[in-house]
Amino acid sequence: MRNKAVVYDGSLSYSDMPAVVLNRGMVLVKNSMAYVGFQDEELLEGREPVILPRLLGSVCAGRVIEAPEHPYLTGKFIVTNPLVGGSRSVLDVDGCLSTYFQVDPKRVYGTYPAVEPVNLLEPYASHALELAGESEGNTLVLGCNVVGIMTAIALRDRGLEPYLLCEKCLAQAKRLGLRAFRNVGDLPLDLETLVVAEAAPSLWDLADRSPLRRLVVSGFSGTRSLRLGLSRELVVVYLDTVTPATGGEARRLAERALSLVKVFNVKSVEEAVGLLPPRGLGTILRVSGPGEKSQAGGGQGGAASPTRS
Repeated sequence: MRNKAVVYDGSLSYSDMPAVVLNRGMVLVKNSMAYVGFQDEELLEGREPVILPRLLGSVCAGRVIEAPEHPYLTGKFIVTNPLVGGSRSVLDVDGCLSTYFQVDPKRVYGTYPAVEPVNLLEPYASHALELAGESEGNTLVLGCNVVGIMTAIALRDRGLEPYLLCEKCLAQAKRLGLRAFRNVGDLPLDLETLVVAEAAPSLWDLADRSPLRRLVVSGFSGTRSLRLGLSRELVVVYLDTVTPATGGEARRLAERALSLVKVFNVKSVEEAVGLLPPRGLGTILRVSGPGEKSQAGGGQGGAASPTRS
């Protein structure tokens, strides 16, 4: 069976591709839904050098239909992990917005009895909780993508009142009651921790003008090395892998961010092209083929929780 995919090759298009040939060690997944967000935007806006063509789709959920070397996954619903060992989906490896996709088990975020849109935000929520957990004192989050906003929410839940510096999504951050600013000059000077959710030129200015003692860097930012030239010591924490959170905290955080994400039902991957590029905090596309229900698993997944693979 041929595969249908959304591909970027200098322009955004639908592609009718050959059937997926399953590589050794991989598992084959029938797609149920895909999140298209800030990673896809970076690709489409040419913010990072990548080799084209590239498939879109930062995080996907679907049922495993073939897993010769990992039979425990067969028949289960999985959610993909968008950040593993510094390797980001869409930007460093192909995305998953296709009827079928193959994935390395190490890039499986978790397994579920059924999936729903909120599950696609859980990997970002887990990462945000880790970023927040590494922050101390007066904190600024650089970037208002879904990771940055959820990090700020997590910090607020822990009794801190973080600042956000946004080039985009300022209105969405303020809707959540967060202290979001567009200009560096509007921020206080006594910042102790800088969380880098997105790379931005203002990072160097912030490092120079604030008595920072802690830099917490997300692997999603693409920031692997920095020449800050500071005379003081700085603790640097680099988180290059999304590790699933336990206890349901990631799901609760993802549910709060979901209100700012557009969710659409589409009858095919081809139809998804008309709903792209994403806006705001991103778009979730629930893909259904002939004879399928748009809700994967045929029911609500509200009680589902991920199981690490």
